[in-house]
Amino acid sequence: MNLQNKTLLFNRSSFENLLDMNDYINAVAHAHKLHAQGNIIETNIIHADAPNGEYHVKTGGLIGENSYYGLKANGGFFKNQRDYNLPNILGVIYLSDASNAYPLAIFESSLISKMRTAAATAVAAKYLKPKGPICLSIIGYGSQAKAHIEALLCVCDIQSIKISGRNSVKAKNFAKEMDSKLSISVISDSIENACKSSNILITCTPSTEAFVKTEWITSGKFIGAIGADSPGKNELEPAIMKSARIIGDIKSQIIKVGESQHAINNGMISPDDIYGELGELITGKIKGRSSDAELFIYDSTGTAIQDIACAAYIYEKLKDSNQITEIDLFK
Repeated sequence: MNLQNKTLLFNRSSFENLLDMNDYINAVAHAHKLHAQGNIIETNIIHADAPNGEYHVKTGGLIGENSYYGLKANGGFFKNQRDYNLPNILGVIYLSDASNAYPLAIFESSLISKMRTAAATAVAAKYLKPKGPICLSIIGYGSQAKAHIEALLCVCDIQSIKISGRNSVKAKNFAKEMDSKLSISVISDSIENACKSSNILITCTPSTEAFVKTEWITSGKFIGAIGADSPGKNELEPAIMKSARIIGDIKSQIIKVGESQHAINNGMISPDDIYGELGELITGKIKGRSSDAELFIYDSTGTAIQDIACAAYIYEKLKDSNQITEIDLFK
C-alpha cells in the first residue's frame, strides 16, 4: 500500500450506499476463506460489563496482496434508544496497514456490524439451508431482523416470513412494515408457532434467557443463532445444541460467548462436538447439508475479520476520493 500520510474518517453517510448486501456477503465469505487457509492475524475478543450496558473489543487481521489489521470497539447499551434517542449499539472500526501498522482509516461501526452479521448468516445458509422453498421465521424486530431478511433473500427462495418476539406489539408493527415493502407475505405470530412452522429460524435478540424450547425444534431446520455474543446471552435451550450439527464463525469464540457456551457449561456437549467453522464450509474442508433430516445451527458471535474485510473493501473504493475527511495523526 502506498502511504499518503493521512488517515481517513468515514461517517456512515460516506459509505452507506456504496455496498449492497451481496458485496457484504462476498467480503465476509472472503474473510472466512482466508481464515480457513490460515491467512489471518490472530483474532481475539474482549468483553466488559458496564453499569448500563456492555463493551466488546474484537481484533484480527487478513493477510493477502494487501494485508490489514484492525479492531472494532462497540458498546451495546440497550436502553439508548428509549432514554437518549441514540442507537443501542455505538462504536468505531480501526483499520491499519498490516505491513507497518500505519492507521489507514476509522469508520462508524454500527452499519458495518449490522450488515456483516446478516451477511455471514447468509453465507452459512447457502451451504446449510433446507431444499426447496423457505418458510422463514425471525425472533426479533430490530435492525438485525431487517438485515437478515435482506441477506437471506440473496441466497434463499423465501415464500413466507413470520416475525415474533416477547413484545407482540413491536413484532406486529415490524411485520406490517416489512409486508408493505416485500412481495412475499410477512406476518407476526407467537414464538412457539414461529419456531414450529419454519424451516429457517433466525434468533436475533439480546436475551439472557432461553426462549426457544427443545420440543419446538424438529429435524431439517437451519437455525441462525445470532444474539448470543457475550457471556450469559442465551436464546436456545441448551438441549437443542446437543441434537444439532453446530457451525461457528470462530470456534474459539462460540465456546466462550456464543450459544454453544451454555450446552458446554451444562455438560451436554464438549468443544470437540462442534462440527466446524464457516470458513471450512466455504473451502470444502467440511460438508454442508447432505440430508433433509439434518438440523444445523450456525452459532454467530461476530468476528473482527468480518469487520476488517468490509472496512478494507470500503477503504480501497474510496481512499482516493476527495469527499472523505482526512487527518494527519503524525503532523
